[in-house]
Amino acid sequence: MEPVLGVNIPGGTNLAALEGALARIAADGWQAAELNLSSCPLIIGGRLQTPVADYMKAVMDKFPLHYTAHVGYGLDLRSADPIHRQVMEASLEACAALGIDRLNFHYEEHSRDHRQERQFLDWMREACDLGQDLGVRVNIENIEVEDVRYALDAVKALDHPNCGMTLDLGHLWLSAHYFGYDYLPAVAACAPYVRHLHVNDNDGVFEPMRLTNQQLYNTLDKGYRFAFSRGDIHIPPLWGTAPLREAFSLLKQARYDGIWLCEYYSHLFHPLNDSIRRQVLDAIQTA
Repeated sequence: MEPVLGVNIPGGTNLAALEGALARIAADGWQAAELNLSSCPLIIGGRLQTPVADYMKAVMDKFPLHYTAHVGYGLDLRSADPIHRQVMEASLEACAALGIDRLNFHYEEHSRDHRQERQFLDWMREACDLGQDLGVRVNIENIEVEDVRYALDAVKALDHPNCGMTLDLGHLWLSAHYFGYDYLPAVAACAPYVRHLHVNDNDGVFEPMRLTNQQLYNTLDKGYRFAFSRGDIHIPPLWGTAPLREAFSLLKQARYDGIWLCEYYSHLFHPLNDSIRRQVLDAIQTA
């Protein structure tokens, strides 16, 4: 069976720009598209905005794409503020309203406060239960600011039929360099639990500012970050130094059959996106 390749809908794609963005994704040959729930005003005050969801669903239905989603910015399941729990629930409701069948949650940083870690697992379990009722699979994604083994351990600890792992191969490359573990053995350890995949690249150069001053980090010019390869730059797969072909092989050996979601700044590479997709497809097929 031929692998299903997708790409993320560019960040900042608002309601007015959604149809154009999806048309371009479909024209470039992608079969799936991933939405960051922060892109449109789907959730306000922890409540799903049904008129927005209805409009978006009508637009999304115009294209033969399989849709996946990523929770919006700022959600922290270790926070004591109950608004985070409300946003978590509204995020799952938004996916159900849009016909999206899987939602990614960042693991974020492991806390030394055992109460916060218990809350994270408790709220994730609630998300898994609600997602199961709504037909939305919940996946925990590793990010570059933490050792991937914490995210994997969380999936194992939950041991929930509606919970898997989103393995971000670019995040893993940065994390392996920063925390000092081997990349490919980590891919192999995660592979049996992977239900969704983010494929992007970088040069393995961790940017410490991501941990010390994330607000300033977020303002850094992308051209500068690309040129000097600073941190999680999300360049097209196979454009950096991560051993992605070897990772693809390990995932295929584990019989991964989900979407290969190429999560890069695709709007910066518009004329090249079809060739990027073809290159990734060839690399998967020949791995």
